[in-house]
Parts: sequence; structure tokens; C-alpha cells
Amino acid sequence: MSGVRFTRESAKRIADVVRTVELGDRDAAGLRFGSAVGDAGRKTFRIATFSGAWSIGATKTVTFKYQTSTPNTASALNLFAAVPAPSGSGDCAIAREGTAWFLIAAVCGTAT
Repeated sequence: MSGVRFTRESAKRIADVVRTVELGDRDAAGLRFGSAVGDAGRKTFRIATFSGAWSIGATKTVTFKYQTSTPNTASALNLFAAVPAPSGSGDCAIAREGTAWFLIAAVCGTAT
């Protein structure tokens, strides 16, 4: 039968660690780990700008409003409402689900 084999030194080291843990503070909090590498600081909601009309089912490249480093654009899909073209560029809010961005709100025309 094949399997994992430990040297006497390895077995002693593991036994010492187990003894230390078993003799430790039982009321202490358990181990906690942060988010996965790459998730830290990862934004899932952003304010951006867009131009032109945005129809339902269309994808549009938007520019992040408060980011100056590259890449500062994303491609977002509009699933819910037709958005008329703003005069100039308009503000929008987008949210990320997994790796995809979706339009969740947009300026609709000009304010009066």
C-alpha cells in the first residue's frame, strides 16, 4: 500500500504542533482569513460617464468618473431602460456582477 510517509523528525514536529494547539486557549477566536488575493479594493459599483443614446440590450463603453489611471473605461450592458442621449456626456452608475458590468442608473436627458 502506498501513501504518505513521515520521517521521525516530521512526525515529532507535527505532534509538537498538535500538543501546542490542544493545550492552547480554547476560548480564543478561530483563524480568520481576508478576501482572496485580487479582491482587496475591488470595486463593484462605479460612477461613470457615457455619450449617445443607450438602448436596452446594448453595450456601451463608459469612462470611470473618479479614476485617472488606466484602464479607466469599462463595457457595460443596459438591461432595463432605454436612455436618451444626454447633451454632451451624461453620468451613469454601473455595477459589476462577476466580471460583467451593468447599467443600473443614468441621466435621462437634460435637467430643467
